[in-house]
Amino acid sequence: MAEEERREEEQPKRRMGASLITSIVVPLVVSVAVYFLLPMFLGSNQGKQGENVPSTPVRIKAVLIQRGENQTFLLKGGRDVVVIDSLSFSVGSDACRAAVAEKNDEIMDALMMIFLSKDKSELSTVPGLELLKRQIRDAVNTITGFVGDKEKYGVLDVYLYIKAFATTE
Repeated sequence: MAEEERREEEQPKRRMGASLITSIVVPLVVSVAVYFLLPMFLGSNQGKQGENVPSTPVRIKAVLIQRGENQTFLLKGGRDVVVIDSLSFSVGSDACRAAVAEKNDEIMDALMMIFLSKDKSELSTVPGLELLKRQIRDAVNTITGFVGDKEKYGVLDVYLYIKAFATTE
């Protein structure tokens, strides 16, 4: 009788130990299996095939203002205008060239805002022109989404030909 009572006391301890091991080991095995098998079923998120971004940047010409269009922009104060004969970019991918063509209106609006913050005297100096080109490059890259790691596939250089300055009076 004493032996049966001891067996009855040991059985719940064994059951509790077995259930404890089962509750730890089974989820551990399942989580390890999911960790290794899930990427095989879902694929990786690196290097999407659908994007037109090459593995190394190339230099492609993207034209925003054709030579001879003579686009005018108001300068700071609203009295002077600048006449831009041509504006083109050297871009690092076909995707950026397509984005420049697609977002033409947004880019022209950003150009208007940039020129409205400039004086004629600023655009008549080499440092002023370099700053303008840098601001245009940054604005176009932001609008087209080529920022951060993707910046090397965006606008690399800005080519700008200012034809004249005029007064609107």
